[in-house]
Amino acid sequence: MKAPLPKLLKRLSDRGFCTKEGKPIAKSGWAFLDTDQIILLYSNVNRGIQNYYRFVDNWVQLQRIQYILQYSLAMTLGRKFNISTPKVFKRLGKTLTYVIRDKEGKEKKKVSFYLNHDWAKNRDAFQNKKYADIDLIRSEMHMRSRSSIAKPCCICGETLDKVQIEMHHVRHIRKLSDKRQATGFNRILRRLNRKQIPVCKVCHGNIHQGKYDSVKLSDMAYLPY
Repeated sequence: MKAPLPKLLKRLSDRGFCTKEGKPIAKSGWAFLDTDQIILLYSNVNRGIQNYYRFVDNWVQLQRIQYILQYSLAMTLGRKFNISTPKVFKRLGKTLTYVIRDKEGKEKKKVSFYLNHDWAKNRDAFQNKKYADIDLIRSEMHMRSRSSIAKPCCICGETLDKVQIEMHHVRHIRKLSDKRQATGFNRILRRLNRKQIPVCKVCHGNIHQGKYDSVKLSDMAYLPY
């Protein structure tokens, strides 16, 4: 039994991870997300493919899939940071490890790209329960949300299975000085110290129409920390 490499390459190409020839490219649609979110999304794709095809006879050939995702991630981060791909690896290392720090600068946690190093064939991978099952539906919804938040609307609490969830974001919200106070709904993002939050389509429209300019943190369904 073999993994359909041409089919996998085509799927990666269709989703913007590589060219039709299998050359890694930046996934520009994810470049606006937080760094840890981008890394986690790429890790989910890599881990999911490997969990699904762990038992195949051409398992070692999936190194090419991992290589494409690894370099596509580096290119996407390079686009986000506006630096070259080699500089991304120099800054974050081969595993593309990003350190999340608190307000005092102390290390809070690390997020790394999932890299497999065991390429020995294992036909019994599904039977020994060594590798976790992949939830394809959850992974797909996670990808479509384009954010690791993947939660209901922050304002009304509606979930993705009922309504369309979108990302409301404001650029340079952290650049507002104390003398230049954020106005309208931007006050919420300023207080949360976030550039984006998930909201349903209806609430997203209300935000841009100014209907939520006076909303308070206590009025929201939850706070996306």
